[in-house]
Amino acid sequence: MDLKKISNLIKTKRKELGITQEELSEKLFVTEKAISRWETGRGTPDISLLIPLARELKIDVSELLSGEVKRKNNIEKVIEYNNYKKIEKNNIYFKLTIFSYIISIFIFLIYLRIEYYPDIELNYFIRLLFTIISSLFIIFGNKIYSNYYVEKLDEKKKISNISKLIVFIYYVIMLINMTFFARYIIYTGINLIPFKSISETLHSSIYYIIINFFGNLLIFIPFEYFFIEFTNNKKLSTNLLFIIGLNIIIESIQYIFKVGVFDIDDIILNSLGMFIFYVLYTKKHLKCVVHPIW
Repeated sequence: MDLKKISNLIKTKRKELGITQEELSEKLFVTEKAISRWETGRGTPDISLLIPLARELKIDVSELLSGEVKRKNNIEKVIEYNNYKKIEKNNIYFKLTIFSYIISIFIFLIYLRIEYYPDIELNYFIRLLFTIISSLFIIFGNKIYSNYYVEKLDEKKKISNISKLIVFIYYVIMLINMTFFARYIIYTGINLIPFKSISETLHSSIYYIIINFFGNLLIFIPFEYFFIEFTNNKKLSTNLLFIIGLNIIIESIQYIFKVGVFDIDDIILNSLGMFIFYVLYTKKHLKCVVHPIW
């Protein structure tokens, strides 16, 4: 199979028909980058795209696979092409994807081992660091797989959603550990006086201020991100209800199970961090939508 001839044929027929790469990608529901890879020989169309691609280029599948017009009856070419795709999927990029997943799980398991090690209690930022590194390897692996093995837009979206789901699971496990299970000092209480705890924290050491003040501001921001992404709901009223409701529920559970204080200041800081993220996130997306109009 001559891949150079196939790529040249795709490029030549597209230009003959006066179709741009962008137009062809829209007809096939793939990315423009995928068309570019096919035409430069850096990649080949998925076997499920052969018939739609041949139809758009006004040629037969046998002609597409041979890289020449007027080559009929080439069912062997389809078999050969399918075998090539199988080999292609086992190259270095596929192995790199698997490696990224293994490293991600390994790092997260290390975090869990430290989390439950006797007499050790990690602060929020160390927990977050472990979770971020584990998540980055998942995102990196899925990005490689999506770029080199997935061409259809709907399948790329599925890969992206899988990344988000795995990262969300990592985050929830970290949050449950930090909020409920990995606490070695059992304490409880209620503070309903606004800014009392915040004021007391400001008179503490810099380390304690950073851990408590900024930790509370940042801790539930990922929850707000995942809520918007999974529900696709950017309404202010809905998000405010979610933000306040989530923090009240978590503070209540901590108090009921005697693993923390029901602190109005925690609710204020947690909600403030989530709301600031909501404003910045929705403002950014609004610009992305408005910009093309101008």
